[in-house]
Amino acid sequence: MDQSHKVSSFSCELRIIQAKNVETLKSTKNLFVRVYLPSGTDKRVQLCTKRVSSNMKHHVPFWNESFSLDCSCPQELLERLRKERVVLELRQSKVWGSHVVGKGEIPWKEIVESPKMELKEWVKMSGSDEDDAAEVEVEIKVVVEKKKSVGRKRLNKKWNECGCRHGHDVYACCSAEDYDMFALGAVLEAF
Repeated sequence: MDQSHKVSSFSCELRIIQAKNVETLKSTKNLFVRVYLPSGTDKRVQLCTKRVSSNMKHHVPFWNESFSLDCSCPQELLERLRKERVVLELRQSKVWGSHVVGKGEIPWKEIVESPKMELKEWVKMSGSDEDDAAEVEVEIKVVVEKKKSVGRKRLNKKWNECGCRHGHDVYACCSAEDYDMFALGAVLEAF
């Protein structure tokens, strides 16, 4: 039986710009932002900015770091993402690991329903004083291009149109979800 599904090209650019109101935190040494991006499965992609220090008066943590993510995925996966959230953690690095000093979220739906699927905003971090809560400035741009239907049984396959149920599971030893995570990780490590 020749089943077909829509395959889309998905591109996301995430930029962590800066933080403000960090003086309400007990310590502002070695701050960084950890971001969890949903992958449409029960797994998440984790990204971390460099560590910066904000000891001086009137000095704010400034990262201006960008991360890019490109992949091909079925339309169903994109629909599942609309129910997910991008999670941001403002963290302080310690000798052994790190700990969360504030946490914020952006509903994925808010991103894809914004004009041109671009969002730039200050995300309030819970865990600090609510009146003057620490905030992290984030910019996210998403591009989705719909591609043609891909048949299940094709002899002449392209790299991103392998014919599996998710459109890109070239290796039978990996599940489609494992391949998604591997592809996302490889793309992110390149940047």
